[in-house]
Amino acid sequence: MKLTRAIASMFAAVMLGGLVLLAPAFAAPQNDSSFSALQGVEAQALSVQEMQAISGELNALDIAADLTALAGKLTDGSRLQGAVLKLAAYYATNADKINGVFVKLGICTTSRTGVVCP
Repeated sequence: MKLTRAIASMFAAVMLGGLVLLAPAFAAPQNDSSFSALQGVEAQALSVQEMQAISGELNALDIAADLTALAGKLTDGSRLQGAVLKLAAYYATNADKINGVFVKLGICTTSRTGVVCP
């Protein structure tokens, strides 16, 4: 009898705790698609042009060049340098496929070397 009562009490406590944690997630009204993390602050999606201005150029060849430059600044022969060079080679080898994804997302730009996105 005591064991059953203890299990029931434990179950009730777990359920109540879960309810307390989940209640705020369902309390906010879902009247529009805007998001406000702070009271009085409205957030909205950025346009493609705004995202490009903030994030800079996105092109797989530029990423590969930047990774290669970063590897040059690392300790010669380190595991990290080898990993960064391997990643740079991956981006350079698969640039067309990666840039194809960037094009689908609308964020691909011409590389610094003048290579245009597919």
